Amino acid sequence: MRITTNIKIVISIIIILAIGFIGFQVLKVRSPAIEKAQLIIKVVKPEDRQITMPPFVERTSETPTKTQEKKNMKSPEIGTPSVPENVPTAQSDDAEIREFQAWLSSVLEQKVDDPIEETEQVDINTEDDKIDYDSERYMIKSVIEEQWGDSLETYDIQGYMSAIWEDNFFYTSDMGTPDNPDDDMIFRGGQQEREGTLKMFNVTQNIELNLYKNGDVEFLSDTLAMADYDYDLKLDLTHGEHSNPSGRMIFILELRENGEWRILEWYDYATPDP
Repeated sequence: MRITTNIKIVISIIIILAIGFIGFQVLKVRSPAIEKAQLIIKVVKPEDRQITMPPFVERTSETPTKTQEKKNMKSPEIGTPSVPENVPTAQSDDAEIREFQAWLSSVLEQKVDDPIEETEQVDINTEDDKIDYDSERYMIKSVIEEQWGDSLETYDIQGYMSAIWEDNFFYTSDMGTPDNPDDDMIFRGGQQEREGTLKMFNVTQNIELNLYKNGDVEFLSDTLAMADYDYDLKLDLTHGEHSNPSGRMIFILELRENGEWRILEWYDYATPDP
């Protein structure tokens, strides 16, 4: 009887060990799948209109360490607008558009005070995205300087509007008074831009636009880009007078699904009248 009891105890222990071993093997096999599922959950695609890096900053191929990042961090200057998280749209209210416009203005002033020489830039995720940034920059330059600019000079309203993404387009100008946001002008939608351009065509005999590129095109994301130009515009009016506005233009362009870039936002920083 005692021997039988000992045999039962031994058999019970063997069964427990076998069950434990089988359970361990099952968990071992499932753990890579669990880790993979957790990794997939953590990967979140950023919004297309989100600013992924500040513009006008020279990039390098080296990734800074945490120690370098802390060393390079600077306290924000008092009165400088904080960097907005997203680029505004035509549906944004006036305050949101002016906030982004003020931030752009502060960045432009910083660029003038501390100019960055145009050097070869290495775009992040180039290998992963397989995007030919040189080709994209060329297409963006062509849209602004040829499709948009040349059409303005030749009174080609169809060519001019073909460079603009009409649905979400907006234009804003500080009217040459950067310290007075109350007189800022904001036009929403391609229809307003078309009507305004046609009115200019009707009151002018000649239009001459000169654009001077400031630095290279900056990519805010894979589908958003920013182009910076100085400009002077010579307008010969129909009643014999002349107008020569000048200033700085910032264009935000968005990549359409068909692979074409279109002007989405146009920020005009006009030079104050003397």
